[in-house]
Amino acid sequence: MRPIYETDADRSREREVHRYLESKLGCIFNIADTLANVDGFLCTEDGEMSAVVEIKTRRNPKDKYPTYMLSAAKWRNGLEIGKLYAIPFVLIVKFTDGVYAVALSDKYKPSHGGRYDRGDAKDIEECIYIPIDKFHKV
Repeated sequence: MRPIYETDADRSREREVHRYLESKLGCIFNIADTLANVDGFLCTEDGEMSAVVEIKTRRNPKDKYPTYMLSAAKWRNGLEIGKLYAIPFVLIVKFTDGVYAVALSDKYKPSHGGRYDRGDAKDIEECIYIPIDKFHKV
């Protein structure tokens, strides 16, 4: 079994984003179960699901890199869940200069990528690269 790298601090930063989205968009963020394939769902105030959501937080400004790398498995799972409920899959990233979102489609071509800083060979995997200019400030 793979190690779980998510920490309490990571979950706390994600909860900050949940609260921000709820206040900014007037929605409810329903958190998915621990170790689910996505972080949760944006819902209307009457509980209707409007988007499948994956949340990430980064310690750099949005424009530091030309693309944002996401695990292709995470992307496929989010799209599949979105299809199941007929709602979009949205990636939301809190950078140091704001919270940004992009609705993901099946139009990306996966390629090799990942992180090398943890010394975990399974961190190198198939990824998608989302052009940073596709993100919109929330």
